[in-house]
Amino acid sequence: MSELFFLPNWPAQADQIPWYAVLLLAALLAGEAASRMRLPRVLGWILAGTALGPSGLDILDLATLGGLNRLLEISVGLILFELGQRVDMHWLRRNPWLLATSLLESSLAFAAIFGVLLMTGSTPLLAATAAAIGIATGPAVVLTLVKQLRSQGQVSERMLAFTSLNNAYAFVLWSVLFAWLHAEYRGGWIEVAAHPLYLIFGSLALAGLLAAVTLALLTALGRRTDAQFVCLIALVVLSVSAASVLKVSVVLTLLAYGTLTRAFDRDRRFVSLDFGRTGQILVMLLFGITAAGLDLSLLPAGAAAAGGLIAARYAGKTLGIFALARPSGLTLRKASLLSLGLMPMSGVALIMARETSASYPELGPALVTVVLSAIVMLELLGPLLAHFAIVRAGEAAEEA
Repeated sequence: MSELFFLPNWPAQADQIPWYAVLLLAALLAGEAASRMRLPRVLGWILAGTALGPSGLDILDLATLGGLNRLLEISVGLILFELGQRVDMHWLRRNPWLLATSLLESSLAFAAIFGVLLMTGSTPLLAATAAAIGIATGPAVVLTLVKQLRSQGQVSERMLAFTSLNNAYAFVLWSVLFAWLHAEYRGGWIEVAAHPLYLIFGSLALAGLLAAVTLALLTALGRRTDAQFVCLIALVVLSVSAASVLKVSVVLTLLAYGTLTRAFDRDRRFVSLDFGRTGQILVMLLFGITAAGLDLSLLPAGAAAAGGLIAARYAGKTLGIFALARPSGLTLRKASLLSLGLMPMSGVALIMARETSASYPELGPALVTVVLSAIVMLELLGPLLAHFAIVRAGEAAEEA
């Protein structure tokens, strides 16, 4: 044994370094720098992740990012649960034009993306899958900006409601398309019929069970803010793990979990839904990990199709929102801002694209090239557009 055995080994092993802490610190500094330039902090977090990832300095390599996948899922779960909590079913019942607008903007976005991708040479199956994924607005971007800007008003509230709804539509369509994927690549009738149904109804059943357990625990704990905070964090983590074990969708489970918990909470057992500093840390890591995992080398090959997807997506959503703006009680000016606010696209789309790629390697490379190229473009553009929409709508308070 060396006489200097007590000194640390150098260089240090990669798994001895808490990379999530390095990423968090870099995101914090980049976010503050962006804020001082009057840009959204989200943009700084994204740039920090991109710089540290394989497409940047390669400090966070693919193996390291793989080890952070569960943290990514928990962060997405937290965002989706909170977004689901913000869906006001009474508002949708009072103004049915809101639901009609949401359905129309999502349907037209799907049709426009599908048509454009067909024209650029994609197969019908690839075009339909990418179009289903493309319906979804990035929930983390919208929710984070609304909270940071402390915004209130028609544009902000509709951004939250439409984001929640179009994520649900995207997942249901994506699940239904699994039947087409099974028929195309595997052909087993049991898989064709049963898998989409299991994904949708299994996710909803798990969400309903979690909502019932949550409300029972909140009744037992009472209206103590600290106890409710710990309870909800624990339940969101457990729900992500349960969805993974049962092989249902984390996205639909957590979104429905939040929505059903609010809908069934007639006695208002929630004191308040504020994940505070813990939630802020997880959101920063979500943006950082997502950005670090993007492969910028795909951009040259997928830029044309991705550009078409983005343009079609914007056109479809804008047309749908404008068509029903007046009946739903929205001015055309605010309708134009709302359509910009729905442009972000990131975490949920990335998860669906990667799950499809993992299940169907035959389709995976082409799908990932198109969808990830679109996400790369909208990672920077989306937060800026949504920030602009909220500010120009006059709904942003001064940032805390």
